[in-house]
Amino acid sequence: MTNVVFSQPKQYKSQGDEFWNLNSRSRVILMDGSAPWEELSACVTLLGEEYPLLGAAAQLRNMEALPGDLVIRVGEPEEIAGKETFREGYVIHAGPVTELTAESTRAVIYGLRTVLEALELGGLAYGWLSDYPQTKERGLHLDTGRKFYSKKWIMERVRELSKNRMNTLWFHFSETEGFRIACDSHPEVPSLQHLSKEDVREIINLCGAYHIDINPALDCPGHLGQALQEHPRWQLPREFTEPLHSALNITLPDARRFLLDLIDEYAELFADSKVFHIGGDEFIDFNHIENFPVMLDYAKEHLGTEYSGLDVYIDYLNEVIAYIRAKGFQIRIWNDGLYRQNLEQRVELDRDVQIAFWTNWDKGMAPLQTFLEKGYQVINYHSEYLYYILLLRGDYADPDPEKICKEWNPTIFPAHPLCGAQTLPPEAASQLIGSCYSIWSDWPDLQTEEEVISRCRNSLRAFAVRCWSHR
Repeated sequence: MTNVVFSQPKQYKSQGDEFWNLNSRSRVILMDGSAPWEELSACVTLLGEEYPLLGAAAQLRNMEALPGDLVIRVGEPEEIAGKETFREGYVIHAGPVTELTAESTRAVIYGLRTVLEALELGGLAYGWLSDYPQTKERGLHLDTGRKFYSKKWIMERVRELSKNRMNTLWFHFSETEGFRIACDSHPEVPSLQHLSKEDVREIINLCGAYHIDINPALDCPGHLGQALQEHPRWQLPREFTEPLHSALNITLPDARRFLLDLIDEYAELFADSKVFHIGGDEFIDFNHIENFPVMLDYAKEHLGTEYSGLDVYIDYLNEVIAYIRAKGFQIRIWNDGLYRQNLEQRVELDRDVQIAFWTNWDKGMAPLQTFLEKGYQVINYHSEYLYYILLLRGDYADPDPEKICKEWNPTIFPAHPLCGAQTLPPEAASQLIGSCYSIWSDWPDLQTEEEVISRCRNSLRAFAVRCWSHR
């Protein structure tokens, strides 16, 4: 499948066979409403960089429109009143004058893209349409830890997210194989190739301009190999073999303080973000937790004689969660190490976290229903459909845009070896935050930046289409 076409609007009514087009005399009339005039002007100017005719049009405020003009306002369109639109819906009335009414500034951008894409095909047909997403979060999780991606390339992805009506970028900058943002508190931590903080601020500012949320992902207490490279004393000891180089020894106070130093620094850099992803996945092999007796010893001493190494892990996650929440962030965490079916867990994970549900490949992993019954909000990261991995392995294939469009939607989660297929039940609809497509850079030198996006562009677009309209 090539050239995936974006979804048709939820409602559409044609009126005749005439078309509205921008021309050299067209003006953009920005009407006062529930968003500042300056915000609307910034949106028009930004998209005018992509569409020269829009960029050349004069922007006027609260003027009477003339034929050929485009009128934009932020308000509550009657046509979508009462629908769940996540304040991202819009209505377009096309005629001699085209009027766009959107629920938010972000929705103005989506509405403008619909108008401008129609113009690229020859014009906007007279009539009216309304559109809105059916999934709240539509995200891209970008692994910049293993592979260095240039600032320019990442900023191009921000623009592409906007074109796909996606609203969240997850900036995953720390991995065992690399750490890609400059660090003042521990300058020994970053990889040789990394982004400066000013580079990251430019990316953050561009996300802001396109009204895309950008959130940090600092995986812990596993996936910390690069950060711990110069600190082997903080690697987690194992029985009868060398320490686990990717895992933080969470039984040591100075190792815990080291991670909090990193959190402090990047919480400040991403201070305007809403959510902080702390990972929590693949910390150790939970099926052989006995290989880490230091955790059991710590549990007996600090938690009680009936507690286990698994409880130490959960207790540590709760400590990190509370620490970051105090800075004003919501917390997100991967599902695979939590409420495992084959281990007794006495310490309860903080209930006010978002569960990033990516896999159920191991029968010991808790099924989706476990998290739903405990009241957690969930996000669908389905690894079988939505993981683009830089990898050469017999059991891996790139995400298939046709399969995404035909077989998957945000309510379809990874199957469990014991439970089989897992679909979000209708009564749990309010617990679904959204869905996320991921680019994982496991073999960083396998593909160039351009090869990565060339190979995953259509599946990313297909994902965006299914998130926008899947019912």
